[in-house]
Amino acid sequence: MEQRRAAALALGMLGDRRCVDALGRAISDSDRGVRLVADDSFRAVLVRDAAPLHHQQLLRVMHLNDGGEYAAALSPALILIDQAPTYAEAHHQLAICWHGLEDFARAERAYQSCLWHCRFHYLAWQSLAKIRYLNGNLEKALHALDYCVDINPDLETARMQRRQIRRRMRQSDV
Repeated sequence: MEQRRAAALALGMLGDRRCVDALGRAISDSDRGVRLVADDSFRAVLVRDAAPLHHQQLLRVMHLNDGGEYAAALSPALILIDQAPTYAEAHHQLAICWHGLEDFARAERAYQSCLWHCRFHYLAWQSLAKIRYLNGNLEKALHALDYCVDINPDLETARMQRRQIRRRMRQSDV
């Protein structure tokens, strides 16, 4: 157990995109400590998975998105993706821009692009589920949340969303 925790911690400090799959799998480890360390390491690797200039651009986009300034974040996010098209977190941040601007079709495509580059990006799965829910596609929303919870079983908000969707689906069957 300590070895798995140490490995996840080391990958978080020293790893690059080649360790994302291993960290993604470790987020669902049987040991909660491993899951927590792996999650922190996973996110650290995702954010720094680009050249330093692109990393700085991403941090700016993230700051704008965190402040709800989606329109201001959109242009830098698009430029970043043009410069670093395989940067999964850049696609995620672009999706957040589109989502915040309520352009759900573009948000869905951007979340899918993020997931194409990183299938373990559970926050993208969760947000994709929100988009699908808003579009009335409950089955696909539930499917995305299932992926999300399979990757990160500790994400209680995703579990709650799944329960809500299942209740709504049962009500619509009646």
